[in-house]
Amino acid sequence: MRHRCLSDSLNKKSPRQVLVFENHLTKEMSDYVEDCMLQLPWYFQTATSDFSELGGFQSNIPNVIETPYFVNMLGCHNHGTSAQDIKPFIPIIKKLEENTGRSFLPRTQRVKANLYPRREGYPDNCYQIPHVDMWDHEKHMADAGEIFLYYVNDSDGDTFFFNENFGQDRYTVMRRSTPKKGKGVLFDNSTVHASSPPRISECRMTLNFVFTK
Repeated sequence: MRHRCLSDSLNKKSPRQVLVFENHLTKEMSDYVEDCMLQLPWYFQTATSDFSELGGFQSNIPNVIETPYFVNMLGCHNHGTSAQDIKPFIPIIKKLEENTGRSFLPRTQRVKANLYPRREGYPDNCYQIPHVDMWDHEKHMADAGEIFLYYVNDSDGDTFFFNENFGQDRYTVMRRSTPKKGKGVLFDNSTVHASSPPRISECRMTLNFVFTK
């Protein structure tokens, strides 16, 4: 396993840091995770994010083309469990602890499985709704926490990371991460990001882990 740190700054006081783990899991383990994902029940969602209840939320953001996808909320403190538990995917968290020397498993707040079907003709410079994964509606700010995004299969459909804070009417791309089976990306929950569906691959599958601070 090797990882690299990619750091950009919105300003001097607000660094945007993305830690990329190439080959996070062995081939045997990554194959096992993919097999487990393919056996999950999937639930249709018309959009990847919905912040319409937030006052003043911008719905006409440039370059955003939303598409349906499938989801399974494997485990979530706030929403309960919709299907399986997270046991098959705990090795991903354990490996993250091994690679960073930090504790993550006791801080697990949510584990969510995502499946994005192919969308032929989807523009390469477009993405789905920019968002943060956990939002405090009372404080109007992103929850303190960290996100680990694990790519379950080889596919196209980059993840976009943005310079701005959440809630803007337009965003500039800080960098993109291309899906690769066994790859993981660790970043702060305040980092605005967005997925994009595959145009060539049959599907794009990811696991999204949310950890409290």
